[in-house]
Amino acid sequence: MSVGLPVEVHVDDCPETLTVEMIDVALGGARLRPLSNSGVTVNRRATFGFIVPGGGKCVAGGRVTRVQATGEFVVALDRANPAFREFLRSLSV
Repeated sequence: MSVGLPVEVHVDDCPETLTVEMIDVALGGARLRPLSNSGVTVNRRATFGFIVPGGGKCVAGGRVTRVQATGEFVVALDRANPAFREFLRSLSV
């Protein structure tokens, strides 16, 4: 589902937190667009989170499976907390 939501991402071996736009998301994965050159590479672990209205914190993570020439990258999710799953359910209504 297309969302266009800004999120903070921690990627293994990257010294700084990245701010990205989460442009597509599903329970199995997410496509993220960095706001600047990120240097993300395939097989790195990425974890991201964001706050939803009401104060819930959504957190999900997985492995980077693809990096496009544009800098966008895809994360195959293998972890997601209940708040993240509920956020996805709310998008499908």
